[in-house]
Amino acid sequence: MVFFSCDGCGEMLKKNQVDNHVYKCPQGCYAVSCVDCSVSFPGDDYRKHTSCISEAERYEKTIYRGPRKNDPNAAKNKKLSPQEAWVALIADSAAAAPQSLKGYMDQIASLDNVPRKEKQFRNFTANSLRLRGPSGTKIVDEIWKFLSKLREEQRAEREAAQKLQKQQEEEEKAAAAEQRKESDISQNNDSDSTQSSTTKIKTSTQLSAKEIKKVVKKVLKKTPGHQMKFKKLRKEVQSKMALVKNDAMKKDLQKLMKQEITADSNKKLRLDGKVVILVS
Repeated sequence: MVFFSCDGCGEMLKKNQVDNHVYKCPQGCYAVSCVDCSVSFPGDDYRKHTSCISEAERYEKTIYRGPRKNDPNAAKNKKLSPQEAWVALIADSAAAAPQSLKGYMDQIASLDNVPRKEKQFRNFTANSLRLRGPSGTKIVDEIWKFLSKLREEQRAEREAAQKLQKQQEEEEKAAAAEQRKESDISQNNDSDSTQSSTTKIKTSTQLSAKEIKKVVKKVLKKTPGHQMKFKKLRKEVQSKMALVKNDAMKKDLQKLMKQEITADSNKKLRLDGKVVILVS
């Protein structure tokens, strides 16, 4: 329940007491201030003030530091209760009400604890506004239909907003999942590429002596005099075959080259000291 203090005489007032106090205030009530948030409301602006601060703000006062980041109820504290939402709807509806109902809506907006259910609302309104007889019942009907229509419109807008928010969240999740999927595919491709490269090197280290002999001849054919020092030839062959450069490969390749050169049945290759010669 919202309480106000008169800015003229300082008297404490309930919301439904403000209008009567204006006419009898000895200091001339030109505005009232909310006791909780200290905001001043001139004229009848106070009617739209239905809620302002949370219980934490009210009771913690100067030590209040805003909603706690890890507080699971932080979001709930910002959400209006059904009764608060109903009172806020009544306060806002006064401005949109048809001229025939505007005066009644202003009176209802100044009351506290207005029921939300139809039967209780009808009784409350008829008694509070002294609407008796068939004409009074008709006015109460019009007020209830007007408020019910506004409540349904608000509910539809809220549901549409929630649906849109949910759709946006789902789209964001789908986009994030797609991004993770693309990242995983990229990582898998990199892994496959690395494995493929590793497999290529491994296979190259196991090349047959026949393949090495073939490369040796190709290198020597392009060399002036068809001859080259064994060490340099070994490096050329290793480079041409894209073999990994390490001590194990060096020793294996050197051994296979010497084996093929000395065992050449056609005598096309000859090792003369440290020089390998291709005989035409």
